[in-house]
Amino acid sequence: MTQLITATFVDGMLKPDEELGLTAGTKVRLFLELPDDVHDQRQAACAELDRLCDEFPIELRGPHLTRDQLHERH
Repeated sequence: MTQLITATFVDGMLKPDEELGLTAGTKVRLFLELPDDVHDQRQAACAELDRLCDEFPIELRGPHLTRDQLHERH
């Protein structure tokens, strides 16, 4: 049997948007596909991050810490 369903990821679990009619313990095979709007949102977020990195570059002009300074314990 094959069903196309939509679900929402909540608290680490996929919650079907409608009743599946399966008995408890039934094993299923999942193929996940994100809706196009999620993909578009991710691409927009990456483009915005790229723009911000270009606008506010991190300049490393100060002295570099030594390994001992990086791992100094008090």
